[in-house]
Amino acid sequence: MPMTFRVRNLAKPHLALVMITVGVIGRILLAGAANIEPVLVLSMLAGALLGSYYTIVVPVAIMGLSDLYFYLGPYSGQYSTFAILGLAAFVYSGFVFVAAMGGFAMRRRLVWRTKTIAIFTTISVPLTIAYDAWTAFGNWLFLSAPLGQTLPEVYGMQVPFTLIHVFSSLLFAPILGTTFLALHLHGVPVPSPRSAERPEDSQ
Repeated sequence: MPMTFRVRNLAKPHLALVMITVGVIGRILLAGAANIEPVLVLSMLAGALLGSYYTIVVPVAIMGLSDLYFYLGPYSGQYSTFAILGLAAFVYSGFVFVAAMGGFAMRRRLVWRTKTIAIFTTISVPLTIAYDAWTAFGNWLFLSAPLGQTLPEVYGMQVPFTLIHVFSSLLFAPILGTTFLALHLHGVPVPSPRSAERPEDSQ
C-alpha cells in the first residue's frame, strides 16, 4: 500500500525550535567564515513570523547555545569575563533589535508571493548595517579602546566586514525566508495514518 502524506501546521514553539536549531548549527559550521552567518536573518524571521516574546527567545537562544560551545571550546580563555559579558550585551541586544524591526516591517506583508521575499531581503541590508554599527561600538568599548584605538579607526576597519555581512544577509534572506515562510503558511508533510484494511484485502 503506497504511503500517503498530509500537511501538518507547525505551532509557534515548534517553528521557533527549528529556527534555533538551524541558527546554532549554522553559526557553528560557518564560524571560520568571518561575518557569514544566518543568525541575523533568523532573528528577522522570528520577529516577522512569530512575534511576541519570540523576538527575544529565538536570537538569545541561538547566541546563548552557540556561545556556550565557543567559549567552552575554541575561544576558551581568549577573552576576560568582563569583555565577554560586555560584548554579549551589544551582540544580543543587536539581534533582538533586528528581530523587533523585522517584525515591525513584515508582519502585515506575510503573503506567499515573491514580493514578500524581495521586501524581506531588501530590509535585511539596512538592519545588517545598523547591527554592525552597534556591535562595532561595543567592540571598541570593551576591546579596542583599552588598546588605544579610536572609534573612527574601529569603524574604518569594520567596513569590509560589514560588506561581507551584507552579502551574507543577501544570501540567507531569500533562502531562509522562502523556507520558513513556506513552513509557516503551509506546514510540513507528515505520513498519514494508514487507513483501515478493506474486507476484500484480507481474503
